[in-house]
Amino acid sequence: MNNARLDLNLLLVIEAVMLERNVTRAATSLSMSQPAVSNALRRARRLMQDQLFLRVADGVQPTSRMLAIWPELHRSLATIRFSITPQHFDPRTDPTGFRLSVTDSLAAEAVCGITLKLRETSPYARVAFSFHTNASSLDGIERGTLDCSVGMFPALPRDIHVRALRTEHYVCVMRREHTLARDMTLNQFAAAEHVLVTPSGMDLGVIDGWLSLQGHTRTIVAVVNRFADALRIVTESDLLTCVPNGFIDGHGQSLIAQHELAVRPLPFETEKLSYKLIWHERLHNHPAHQWFRSLVSDFCETPAVSPE
Repeated sequence: MNNARLDLNLLLVIEAVMLERNVTRAATSLSMSQPAVSNALRRARRLMQDQLFLRVADGVQPTSRMLAIWPELHRSLATIRFSITPQHFDPRTDPTGFRLSVTDSLAAEAVCGITLKLRETSPYARVAFSFHTNASSLDGIERGTLDCSVGMFPALPRDIHVRALRTEHYVCVMRREHTLARDMTLNQFAAAEHVLVTPSGMDLGVIDGWLSLQGHTRTIVAVVNRFADALRIVTESDLLTCVPNGFIDGHGQSLIAQHELAVRPLPFETEKLSYKLIWHERLHNHPAHQWFRSLVSDFCETPAVSPE
């Protein structure tokens, strides 16, 4: 490859296609026409002597060569951007965009609160929220389609920064007239039927791992993606669901009161839930993102308390 003929614009096109996995969306993100992006890709393929991307049903997928060069290419472009970015950030005047995902148990309070706080303190800024699972958010952080994420993240790669936010614990929710609402043993909890909340759609959750340590399993009859959906289901059934106490203390409290639900402690020992804010090394020293992470941390560190 002739390095003298490879200009920065080609690298930016390659990066955009890699992030979007779609030529049309890449063109939109670059404010270019689709033919212009396709033409740039053809030039890059000739120079690098590789297809770089192969067509698939919903867009493109990278070749093995593209996957091999991607980590260093993405880091290098981030370094270039940071080196030419003004080191002073004024939230009152700078038009900056931020991309964030927040776990469902905090989203009910955080999405609204962060948006309103950002609007108040940085009127020209923009925030875009994404659906969260630990796997999808970590992938977004590493690929650069997310700037930061709030979740639990039991394991993290070396180039990911983390800030502890707060801890919570699970509680059990059921109809107030449920036979277990007054008193519930471990055996009764395990024998009952449950609604599992998991954004990933997996059939087992953290509660099931804790139960297995007690030598028990439970029957899961429904898997949903949002805690609010689980609460609505238990209001109309004898099913149980387990939610973080912070969700109940925040916006979930209105559902508890409205539908006359009972909140009970779990009848066995559990670990605390640890929420974390994560971001990539490439944005660690970026002034605007440092400011935004502080805003997110300030809001998410303290559990919301519903008004009486």
